[in-house]
Amino acid sequence: MDYLVWRGEFGFDAAPWNEVDALMMANLSYLDFHGLGDERGWTLADAKRLELVQDTDVANFEGRKQQFLAMADTVRFGDIRMHHFISLTDEDEELQFSATCYDLPDGTLCIAFRGTDGTLVGWREDFNMSWQSVVPAQEAAVYYLEKAAELDDRPLCLVGHSKGGNLAAYAAACSRPEVQDRLKAVYSFDGPGMSPDIFQSGGYQRVVDRIHSFVPQTAIVGMMMEYHRKYTVVKSDASGIAQHDPLTWQVYGPRFETAEKIDSNAVMVSETLHGLLEQTGRKERGKMVDTLFGLMANTKAASLSEMKEGGLKTLTGVARGTLDLTPDARKALTRLAGLFLSLGFGSLADRYRPGQRHGEEKPDPEADDPGENGDAGAENKS
Repeated sequence: MDYLVWRGEFGFDAAPWNEVDALMMANLSYLDFHGLGDERGWTLADAKRLELVQDTDVANFEGRKQQFLAMADTVRFGDIRMHHFISLTDEDEELQFSATCYDLPDGTLCIAFRGTDGTLVGWREDFNMSWQSVVPAQEAAVYYLEKAAELDDRPLCLVGHSKGGNLAAYAAACSRPEVQDRLKAVYSFDGPGMSPDIFQSGGYQRVVDRIHSFVPQTAIVGMMMEYHRKYTVVKSDASGIAQHDPLTWQVYGPRFETAEKIDSNAVMVSETLHGLLEQTGRKERGKMVDTLFGLMANTKAASLSEMKEGGLKTLTGVARGTLDLTPDARKALTRLAGLFLSLGFGSLADRYRPGQRHGEEKPDPEADDPGENGDAGAENKS
């Protein structure tokens, strides 16, 4: 919002496109608008005037809506036209996908891929990335990019936050060479990584120099699976997993405020997740995901917000479902629960070491030597 106040009065001719602009467009993709089925679409200014924003349960909806309303009033963004919006959710196919085209004033066609919404099917597809080489949303992203490229011969820019960042990078790596040649830049904002096969592919190698990856200091989502070798660490005014919300990222002028490396807690979580994936075969990972979301299905909730609102009734539904599990499924669930407990304990152990809870500097005699397993090792790893 500070950036819009500072930069909003300048068009792209006076102040060229930058990384903050890319995040603004990625963040905008989380909103649904009435009337975007029309291929002509609407400018942001028109969409605000006609009150086209639809209420949804995506994370921080009000913050994202306020960003859109502010963008619509600026010289920089007000005349940007959005069109060819698509939003698909299919429980049977375990698919959650949404994308929008934006006509930038500098003649570039910007394609923004939405991250995970609040639906359980959306979260399941994210979990499926841990054991499936390709998920339906990734295939949809490639198809959408190639169809959008057929509209005309303009240069292309891809943006996305969270899963949207993964989709942007995947679509860039797996599209046809003639489409790849038109890519100016690809921006992934705290997007999960991809399978090793993609990073080793010729398609990825053709576009890797145009992929710009950004993660917050406590990068958890963005460090899942294999990740881009080059990335920029952005400062956030939030803590922990809340840094995943891009509205907490800090901006100075036309750039993000950056840090030298991700913090030690993020390294610990990343190493724990990678360790689990390395020790667990694809079939077992799939069994874990099936078990977890099978139990969630017993609650009849369609979204995380509905599960939260269900309270004790939701927990009862999950607990009842465990009674019908096979021994193998119960074992898988226990292992998954153990992972979450170990991650939570590790964070608490770092934050609440004896003698440090009140700002004291006393060392913990029970703690491991940091040179072996603590912060020093984490810094070397990062």
